[in-house]
Amino acid sequence: MFIRSNLPGMAALICVIASANVLAARGHQGSYHSSVLGRVVNFTVYLPDGYSGTTGKYPAVYLLHGLDGNEMEAMSNGALSTLDAMLKRREIPPMLAIMPSFGKQSWWTDGARDQSETALMEELIPYVENRYRIASQRAARSLAGWSMGGYGALNLAMKYPARFCAAAAINPELHDPLPPATSAIRRTPQFMRQGVFDAAAWQALNYPARIDSYGKSTIRVPLWLAASDDDALPGMTLKVARLHARLLAIQPGQTELKIFGAERDDRWAALRDALPDALRYISLHCADRQPAKASGMRIDDPADTSR
Repeated sequence: MFIRSNLPGMAALICVIASANVLAARGHQGSYHSSVLGRVVNFTVYLPDGYSGTTGKYPAVYLLHGLDGNEMEAMSNGALSTLDAMLKRREIPPMLAIMPSFGKQSWWTDGARDQSETALMEELIPYVENRYRIASQRAARSLAGWSMGGYGALNLAMKYPARFCAAAAINPELHDPLPPATSAIRRTPQFMRQGVFDAAAWQALNYPARIDSYGKSTIRVPLWLAASDDDALPGMTLKVARLHARLLAIQPGQTELKIFGAERDDRWAALRDALPDALRYISLHCADRQPAKASGMRIDDPADTSR
């Protein structure tokens, strides 16, 4: 449950404390050394109720953080508490949530500085699917992201439709054809060459460069889009609506758009309002793979690799 207050600082503190309790009870922090990035990658895993009492495999949703965030962002912004509450009410089937970070400005893509897309697809996903009891089938793997993470979820779903059963993008930064002159994106190393913003690199990595090939693919990824009607980024809601129209032409019945209000004194309100519908949409379009019933064997280590 979230408590809204006219005192945004107090509301944020309540959210952080509640989320911290969730993480302490069900979370597991992990890391691995990335040969792609040449450094240690940190991630957080949310474990649902009953995980330690079952031997079956679970579906997983990969939560992609926004600009300047990290693997703990889903805890601090209330996303993890939202997921936990929905699972307790049995609104969605049991699942794990994987929250990685490849840097505050990774954009979840293979840019000029880091090959974050490759690190996610070739390293992180196989690593956690082997380390935790996560089903490796497409029908059990989904994406959800906000802001920069929404950009990432959209692009990854379009480029790898055979790997994901559904995706949700909340307030994704689309910027077609180019980000505005005042945008921090123009100062992001992923899209710079010789210290200057590379417009061609941005356009090559943005969704318009992928949507045509995606449209020709025989595999469709159900896509849920959300935009805030008073987003701090002018015109973004219209851009998300235009994307939705393009997707309707490609995959009618397999895309949905919702416009949400936002409280200007709470930058995460739109995310918390949108995430429940996003998770319901993902669960509806992905196979309901319930884990095996409790076998009586206790799995004390959340990273136990026994099957």
